[in-house]
This record gives sequence, structure tokens and C-alpha cells, in this order.
Amino acid sequence: MKKIAYFLLSVCLAAGFTACDDENGNGSEATETLSGFYTIDGGNKSGKIPAEMTAYNFETGVSTLNAFEAANGIGFGDNGQQAIICGDKMFIAMYGSNLIWVVEPETLKIISSIKPDGDATLPRAFAQKDGKLYCTMYTGYVSEIDPSAMKITRSVKVGPNPDQLAVWGNKLVVACSDGQNSSGNATNGVKYGNCCVSIVDLATFTETKISDLDVIYNPTDVVSNGTDVFVNCKGNYDKDDNTLIRSYVVKLNGTDVKDVQKFCYGTNMAINGKTLYVIYAQSGKPASEITYKKYNVDTLQEIGQIANQSSSEDAKISYPNGVFVDPASGNIVMLSYIVDANGTAQYRQPTYANIYDGNGTFQKRVECGVGARYVTFVHKAK
Repeated sequence: MKKIAYFLLSVCLAAGFTACDDENGNGSEATETLSGFYTIDGGNKSGKIPAEMTAYNFETGVSTLNAFEAANGIGFGDNGQQAIICGDKMFIAMYGSNLIWVVEPETLKIISSIKPDGDATLPRAFAQKDGKLYCTMYTGYVSEIDPSAMKITRSVKVGPNPDQLAVWGNKLVVACSDGQNSSGNATNGVKYGNCCVSIVDLATFTETKISDLDVIYNPTDVVSNGTDVFVNCKGNYDKDDNTLIRSYVVKLNGTDVKDVQKFCYGTNMAINGKTLYVIYAQSGKPASEITYKKYNVDTLQEIGQIANQSSSEDAKISYPNGVFVDPASGNIVMLSYIVDANGTAQYRQPTYANIYDGNGTFQKRVECGVGARYVTFVHKAK
């Protein structure tokens, strides 16, 4: 496969395909991504803009828009959420299409697909442990997937509207936002009032909850290095400062509410080893108030800035929508919307990904499709 991949890449370069010529990201020919990343570009539902994928190759510096469609000749689907590489396959959660694509990681060629049915539907996010894949289903479940058989083997009911999840030792930590209860119709009459963090024991595939609204409110994101786990609680999104519950980050030290520790504001986060990366860009706040900080996961002390954005105009993030760290290289990728003259994010316009090295030095800007929300890194076999 390695020799074939290099051969195809050489042919692509020699033939002058658009995707290989245009390092500004306008290409749409199928290519192989041997070492680089994909962005899941979720599109925009109100604008009737479908999802797509952007591929970026570290070795060639080439980016390819609409990479899934270029590879397969069919549309990607609606509301793509997240992708994960598990063994020799990549799984892609398509929330709006209620579909999980199974593709070759280097080429994006379709191998198969999984269609969730029954009560557990609307795939959202992935985690993997001991050869098994786990996927949140927004209808209130976590499903186990056998990657070899490419089928769902069992599901467990968790809190309402589960979003991101992460492995924490022999458990899964699942952020259940109650996101479809934005009008305050929960049993207690509170907006997102049924939200919780669900802890799933992988040995028994059973669930317990952390649900005190004073420490867990509208949780959506979870990151873990295996032993340290953090949950991003998004608050209530209101712009009126009199009622605003700001987005914050908590660390879980145990499975009881007394072991949950709030320590900083944040809207996006990533983890790599003993470093937690946190962006704070509260809805309705100007760009001048956005912060990009790194924390030590043990002490929870700030240890520096994620990236230097003063070196050039391209290095700056207009309105961040995610931070991701490549565990192989330490490179940092931040996603961003563009903004208008008033500083308002343009959700129907193409987004971009900025690449920084591990020290936060800007490397390159990569144009992406509408609504880029997730980065999946891919590296060729050694």
C-alpha cells in the first residue's frame, strides 16, 4: 500500500491535477492523504448547504475541498459531525443523514456504511477502546460498534442528547447536553435542565449520572488523555449579561458531583499529554476578549498561550470554532469562521484552518468548506 500510495502521488504531481497544483485549497480531484488531516465541514442547515470534507496533506502542502465527493462521486450528506480512524478504517458520523460512513483513511473511498435504527439513532461523536468503537446517538444512547464487522453490537441509554464522549480508564464519559430542550420544558422547568454527564462502565455497559446543575450545565464536549478528563459546559448562550451563564470547563476527579472541579471559562478545548488547550470565545463577545490559553492538567495552572497570532494577518483567528492537537507532531490546528465588518461570524461562508507548530508559531492557513467543526489527523504507516 505504501509503494502504491507514493506511486499514485507521483502520478498526480506529474499529471498536474488541480488538487496537486493548487496549494490554496481550490482543488477537487481525488487525492491520497498520506500524512495530514481532514476537516469535517458540517455545512449550514438553514442555508441548505450540505456537509463536505476538506483534506490537507502535510508532505505536499496541498489541500482539497469536497474531498469525499471527489473520491466517491457522490455527495457527503447532511450535518457531518466527527471522524475517527480505527485500525484500517475511518468512521464518519453524519447526524443529519443518520448514517456512519466507513471509508479508507488515506483515500476516502467508501468501504461500507452503517445505518443506525431503532431507538438509538442520529450519530454524533466517537471514542475507541480495546478494539471497540463507541458512538453517541443524539436520541439518548451510546452504541458500541464492532469495527471489523462494521455493525452496531449493543447500545446503552444515557442522558438526553449526548454529544462528545471520551475514554477515562475503563469508563466512557459522555456529555449529555439536553440540547433539544432550549425552551425550558425539562421536568424542573429549566432550560437544558435534564442535562448531565453520563459515566458508562465498559465492563458492564451500564450508566451512572452526574447531574447537579451547579457544576454541570449544558455539557457538550469531553476530552481525556486516558487518566485526566475535562468537560466543557456551554452555559445558556444568552447575550444578556444579567442572565448569561458563561461557558466553563470542569475537571472530573471521580464519579460523584463532589469530585467535579470548575476552574476556567472556555468554549473549545483539546488535550495532549499533560497539557489542556482552552479557547474562550463567549457568544456575543468581541474578538478582543477571546483568549487562547494552555493549562497543566495536574495543577490547573495557566502555562502559556496556545499560539502567537500577532506575526501576520493570516495567523489570526477571526472567530474560533475548535482547537485540535496532532499527537504525532504536536502541531496545533485551530478552526475559524470568517467575520463581517461588524465582527459577526458568517456561518454560511467558507471557514479556514490555521496550522501552528507545537510552540504556537504560525505555519499555514488552509481554506475549508462551510461550517468546519472537527479535525481528524492521519499518518502513513512507518
